[in-house]
Amino acid sequence: MSLRKKKGSKWLVTGTSAIMAAMLIVVGCSSKEEGGSSPSGSPAPTEPATQAASPSASPEGEAGKGTEEFVKLSWYMPKPIDNMKDQEAVETEANKIIKEQLNASLHLNLIDNAGWEDKMKLISAAGEPYDLVFTTFASNRINDNVQKGAFMPLDDLLQKYGQNILAKVDPRAWKAVTYKGKIMAIPAQTPYSPAGAHVFKKDIVEKYGFDYKSVKSIQDLEPFLAEIKKNEPDMIPLLATANGTASGITLYDYTTITPGISYSELDGSIVKILDVPQNKENYRTINDFYKKGYIAKDAAIKTDYLAEAKSGKYAVMRDSGGYTEDGSKSTATYGFPTVETMSGYPTISTNSMTSAASAISATSKNPERAMMLLNLIWGDKYLLNTLAYGVEGKNYTVKTGNVKEDNPTIEATSGSEQTWAIWHNWLGPLWDQWDSNWNSTAALEAMKANNDNGKPSGILGFIFNSEPVKNEIAQVSALQKESTPILTTGSMPDFEKYYTELQQRMNAAGMDKILAEAQKQFDAWKAENS
Repeated sequence: MSLRKKKGSKWLVTGTSAIMAAMLIVVGCSSKEEGGSSPSGSPAPTEPATQAASPSASPEGEAGKGTEEFVKLSWYMPKPIDNMKDQEAVETEANKIIKEQLNASLHLNLIDNAGWEDKMKLISAAGEPYDLVFTTFASNRINDNVQKGAFMPLDDLLQKYGQNILAKVDPRAWKAVTYKGKIMAIPAQTPYSPAGAHVFKKDIVEKYGFDYKSVKSIQDLEPFLAEIKKNEPDMIPLLATANGTASGITLYDYTTITPGISYSELDGSIVKILDVPQNKENYRTINDFYKKGYIAKDAAIKTDYLAEAKSGKYAVMRDSGGYTEDGSKSTATYGFPTVETMSGYPTISTNSMTSAASAISATSKNPERAMMLLNLIWGDKYLLNTLAYGVEGKNYTVKTGNVKEDNPTIEATSGSEQTWAIWHNWLGPLWDQWDSNWNSTAALEAMKANNDNGKPSGILGFIFNSEPVKNEIAQVSALQKESTPILTTGSMPDFEKYYTELQQRMNAAGMDKILAEAQKQFDAWKAENS
């Protein structure tokens, strides 16, 4: 399966949870250029294109650089899976194309998820030169990087070297990455409103005759979890980790604006998400499950949700990239037969449009070539799918067609045999993915149709400028990082005491000031876009 999870439209929006979300998914109006929350309109390609410029074209960059000089490009992203031992082989194959087309090479700097956020902050603070980086609304945050000048504006580079990108990016998504009239990242093709789901091990469901389709809320899981706890001593009823919890926790009617602050799609209000009664009730349920032994006692120190899910020792998990009626996506990713039932369906938001994006570092010594590389990936299906799936015969086998000439069907390795993976929307053009056990062509077409027809959030296009409250957000984010593993696993001895004290600590850290600033910016944006 290739993608990552839905937008984190609630309290659970830490960096690592956003990475998991991006992994598991797959995956407006015009305004003025004043203020960080006022995005511009969409850029338009000067003409359609299907390939990046080749060295023979000798394109000229802003510094007058063509492709005559060989350059080495670096790209930072979190590790999609733990075992990426085939990186050298994949880069060797990819660099054959990159060298021929751009007279350049690519090296991927893959950072363990646990250290991803801190590593990128250190790199940025040190002014370390690099070229490309993975960024989202909540992981290595676009907003934070823009405010501190870590990303390069891309408008001119896109117009000169980004024709494939401009031709394929959903025009609506540009407003989600535009700050003060400048495009600061390239939004990926990705599911904007993928339905979430509860996932069950098929053999266990059949063994106990559980009507999994009757589950409408997290509370509805109780009878099944209790039966597993009683009769399956070697199985853990529910998977929860420090950065991921049951699918039914997500509040689909609330869209995150900034950590701790959300927009209610129900009544148009701006709220502190911890104050929403249903949010508290959902976490109370998780705590109840933990106390009853439905969740692993050491869940709060587990940080790799995907690895835990693949272990096969859990009866109930969350979806692996959006709901599929036949359970095929989770089955392919987790490596054993599953069934699933929908838990909810979010709106299209600025956040969901930026659940995966690529940026060029302000410290890049070769921004022109970096943009050419992105454009090549958006135009060359073989290069894209090589970077994603790996090397033929090593990481995937061809079932039909030819990988160099048409749209083949392949079978990618999975489970313990998988030694390479980059989710396509981390690279950019998801719809150019080959038909596979990650996503079938039919599934991709359904995702795209869902994007085209999805319901937009009431704040689609609104970008919160965190600069006026950056100190408060830093304090809130620190508290969130500390409390998320406890909330997601329910591993607090006294829920009411913990939750109440957390609300008090968040307020002391500046939540009311952040809320007031968010309301002020939202009111201004709403007036501009009425």
